Amino acid sequence: MLISSDQLNSSRIKASDGELGHIKDVYFDDQNWTVRFLVVDTSRWMPLSQKVLLSPISLRDFNKEDEELAVSMTMEKVKDSPKVEDQDTVSRGFEKQYYEYFGYGYYWTGMDLWGDYLYPGALTAPGTIVHTEIEQDDREKNNHLRSAQEVLEYDIHIDSADSGQLEDFIWDSYNWSLKYLVVDTGDWLPETKKVLVACKHIDSIRWDTKSVKLNISVAQIAQCAEYDPDNMPDHT
Repeated sequence: MLISSDQLNSSRIKASDGELGHIKDVYFDDQNWTVRFLVVDTSRWMPLSQKVLLSPISLRDFNKEDEELAVSMTMEKVKDSPKVEDQDTVSRGFEKQYYEYFGYGYYWTGMDLWGDYLYPGALTAPGTIVHTEIEQDDREKNNHLRSAQEVLEYDIHIDSADSGQLEDFIWDSYNWSLKYLVVDTGDWLPETKKVLVACKHIDSIRWDTKSVKLNISVAQIAQCAEYDPDNMPDHT
């Protein structure tokens, strides 16, 4: 199923024994373009100034009609999970602590999106949970996690053309990989519209200039499918 960040944000998260809160952001890996954590607001029942993070490994089906996403854990398990303060980044050391707490295999130790696997749920299966010691230099390495909410404010550039605007992300809930960017064409086309641009056309993200460069022409942009949230494509 394809899900936009707009659909995810404010959607409810339901544990096996009650409602946890609602999604307010996602952290994605800007090398593999994959969601690594959902950021959840649990203030209604756990009023702390800490980020509550949920890995896609724990996620079940997303109910678009009810705007609800189920997770395979209890509220108590989430309450006692490792957390980071709002001003802190999610380091590799934190991820190691988090994954060991939930008994997950590491996603960063293999060649596929989720370790040696294509989808996150595989990291709970017997034989996948092998925790090796991470050296100090590995703990300090950048794990390339970015806030989707932050990047949604970035401009889109194509060669020397005027800027378009990044409007949304479209994720595949099978493996939580990025499938499309929703791009407002701005002044590129005679009539402004929002189009779906495949993830493969991302050339680079410039954090210093807060912009995304695409390896695609204006003519190709004109041929991209127009974005319709009620009529999403089934696949890329």
